[in-house]
Amino acid sequence: MFVNVLAFLLLASTTKAVDNATLVLPQGTGPFGVSYHEFELVDSSRVDPFNASHVRRIMVSRLDPVQKSKCKLTKIPYFLPEVARVQDEILTGYDYPTGLWSRFNLEVCKPSKTQHSGSGDNFPIALFGPGLNTTRLFYSSLAQEVASHGFTVLTIDHPYDTDVVVFPNGDVIYGGRVTSPNKANGSTTSVEHALQVRAQDASFVLDTLGTKKPAAIFGQSFGGAAAATSMLNDKRFRAGINFDGFMFGPVLKTPLGSPIHPQAFMLWGSDGLNSSSEPSWTAFWDTQSKAPYVDYKKEFSIVNSTHSSYWDLNLLVDVAGIRGNLSETAQYLISPVHGPRVYEILGRYVSAFFWRALGLKKEDEVLRGKNGKFPEVKLLSG
Repeated sequence: MFVNVLAFLLLASTTKAVDNATLVLPQGTGPFGVSYHEFELVDSSRVDPFNASHVRRIMVSRLDPVQKSKCKLTKIPYFLPEVARVQDEILTGYDYPTGLWSRFNLEVCKPSKTQHSGSGDNFPIALFGPGLNTTRLFYSSLAQEVASHGFTVLTIDHPYDTDVVVFPNGDVIYGGRVTSPNKANGSTTSVEHALQVRAQDASFVLDTLGTKKPAAIFGQSFGGAAAATSMLNDKRFRAGINFDGFMFGPVLKTPLGSPIHPQAFMLWGSDGLNSSSEPSWTAFWDTQSKAPYVDYKKEFSIVNSTHSSYWDLNLLVDVAGIRGNLSETAQYLISPVHGPRVYEILGRYVSAFFWRALGLKKEDEVLRGKNGKFPEVKLLSG
């Protein structure tokens, strides 16, 4: 169930033009403002697994909580121009209007001179991984939402896996090197290799940050599967969340956690995709339910949610005011549940889970199924 939009480039579509008015995305619903900073990280110790001609390079966006009294708001482009161009090319195949993606802006706090200079240990760290063949920038609002609740969130682009990665020096790496599981023979070789690469990238980000405190990791679709793999490989990740991604590889049969480093995990599926209905989730959840060092786990869903509930496109269409005008083809990439409501829910539940799993706060009542403010949320297990 990957959002692998490159596979549909050749779909016929009716191209529509839009005006050039700027569209500003809402800030997070938490008590903090959020600053934004993006940068390149180079792992000189590792040859790129997809291209042996150079060492591994990744792009990262870092979103830090800022006291609202110290937050001076500014607007920044949601997409870099080349990323917007690629998304335009891809999404016209789904009958989306052309020229839309370059109009969006994030509203963030201006970074101070002292921000981003250290590990960010003033706030817990949470890494985020995007879906297969999908830019990290399509999750900036989700990351901003979680950061507004008191977490330093870093979103990661994985070159040759991500559809397009633009580096500060102007280099551009396009994706398409990772293929979805082969339905004919059931082969998952490509995605399992990519999971290990993503896990190595995530560990490298932690190494670079130099934090000594336990961290969290979460992701949507393939990024959620990568979160579990990262936790299996690196016990510095204390807590993880998978938003609606099939599971692959060793985590299906290998328990998380260790005697010294227990771990916690949350599954958050679309309506109808859960540990009772999806075989990979059944295998993963059965393994983790028997794991002696998985000390906290939860499973949730949102009524009427879909795989496309958990990325920013579902919010962008609301900000642009085009939800009601979308064709059936375009609606495939969004959810019946409107974007602002989904992110309000996730802001509360994701932060509550991470606070509890990292041992920093007591369990929020919403994690026990007391969802008076969120009646559409279903606690399925835990």
